[in-house]
Amino acid sequence: MIYEQTELLDKATELFWQKGFQATSMRDIQQALDMRPGSLYARFSGKADLFEKVIGHYAEQILGRLESAGAHESPLDACREFMVEELIRPAEKRYQRQCLLLNALAEHDKLDDGAKDALFQAMQKLHQGFAVVAGGLKNAGIIDAGVPEAQVGQWLQIQFVGLRNAAFLAQDDSQITLLIEKLMLDLQGQWPQQGAV
Repeated sequence: MIYEQTELLDKATELFWQKGFQATSMRDIQQALDMRPGSLYARFSGKADLFEKVIGHYAEQILGRLESAGAHESPLDACREFMVEELIRPAEKRYQRQCLLLNALAEHDKLDDGAKDALFQAMQKLHQGFAVVAGGLKNAGIIDAGVPEAQVGQWLQIQFVGLRNAAFLAQDDSQITLLIEKLMLDLQGQWPQQGAV
C-alpha cells in the first residue's frame, strides 16, 4: 500500500512511542507501515533515519498546537485544553501519556548523531512552543509583562514533563485534572523578580 509521508510518519510515531527506538525492529517497522523492505529503504535509509524524521514530525505537531494555543483569544483556556489532550489519554493509549521525546532521551546513547541532533532540535521546538504560549498569556494580561517569555516557556515545559510522568503513573485521571488546574492557577500568580534568590 502506498502512503503519504505524513501518514507513514504518523504510523511510525505510534510504533516508536509504544516500543521505543531500541526495541523496534525493522520487521516491526515493515509491518506497521505495511511496506516491503525495498519500498521502505527507498524512502528511509534505515531505522535511525526514520526515527530522526519521526522526532522532527512529532516536534512540529506539538509546536503547531502550542503556537495555536498562544494565538488563541483565550490562551489560558487553550493551554489547559492542550494539557488535557496530551495528559489524559484512554487506557489503550496510556503509552502516549509519556512524552516521545523523553522516551528518546532515555535511549540517547543508542541513537546516531543525526537522531541525537533531531532530538535536541525537537526539545528546542517544544521550548519555543511554550514560549509562544507565554507570549499569548502576556498579551492577554494573564502574566506580568516584565517576565521573559523564554523563562515562562521553560517553566511550562518543565511542568509539562513532570505532569506527563504523573499522568502515566496515575490510576485516577481526576488527580491529573487537579494538577492541570493547579498549573493554570500558578500561571496567573506572581513571578519572582529577575536575580531574586
